Amino acid sequence: MDDKQLIDKLKSNNDIAFRILIKKYKGLVMNTSYRIVGNKMDAEDIFQDVFLEVYRSINKLRNIEDISGWLFRIAYNKSLSFLRKKNPAKANPATDGSEIITNMKSEINYTVNNNSPADIIMKKEANTVLFKAIDDLPEKQKKALLLHKFENYSQKEVCDIMELSQASVESLIYRSKVNLRKSLVNFFKDYIK
Repeated sequence: MDDKQLIDKLKSNNDIAFRILIKKYKGLVMNTSYRIVGNKMDAEDIFQDVFLEVYRSINKLRNIEDISGWLFRIAYNKSLSFLRKKNPAKANPATDGSEIITNMKSEINYTVNNNSPADIIMKKEANTVLFKAIDDLPEKQKKALLLHKFENYSQKEVCDIMELSQASVESLIYRSKVNLRKSLVNFFKDYIK
């Protein structure tokens, strides 16, 4: 069953279609929530909230072709709302991505030739500097970069999720890379001699 048929059945309150939707998009919603909140139990609670919201608002879905983007936006927003409630000091939207960065640190794999203590410390320090630099990017640049490079969405999917044109997303990704390069050049020049 394709997404259009699934949505049509969901709009008719078909419980089987709802179960199929959950099964099909469980990974997307759980991964998004977990990466933002960093806790499996909290992510499972958010997962339930996301699909409850989907059930309540399926008739508001405008673009049937964008079901994954719609689900991502709901999961993203519910996860950020969860963090705001948990820690109101983090309610500023400009800093909301810091939890995403923190939770992605453990997912980066390095090709290691030498696991000496000095190498491990250097890699941890580089990792911290890199993610701090990503976290300091303007919100739209950070979101475009994270979706494209960490979540492996195509640029077209990022356009749909962020509701921006292809040129805007390409520009955001390009500017994020330029800004990262500027931020990181001083740190990494010491290691590239």
